Amino acid sequence: MCLSTVYKVVNGKNEKIGEYISSVKIENGKIFISDIMGAVKEIAGNISYIDLVKNEITIEK
Repeated sequence: MCLSTVYKVVNGKNEKIGEYISSVKIENGKIFISDIMGAVKEIAGNISYIDLVKNEITIEK
C-alpha cells in the first residue's frame, strides 16, 4: 500500500499538513485528503506537485 505525506507551501517552505494519506479528492475547487484511519481534512489551494516515488503531495495557495 502506498501512502503519501501532504505539504502546504507557507512562506516559501513546506509545512506538513497530513501523513499516511490514502486518498485525495478535489470537489468544487476544494481539496479533501483522507488518511488511513478515515480522517478527512479540507485544504484550500491547488495541488502544485505530486511525487509518486517519494509519496509526497505539495499544495500551494
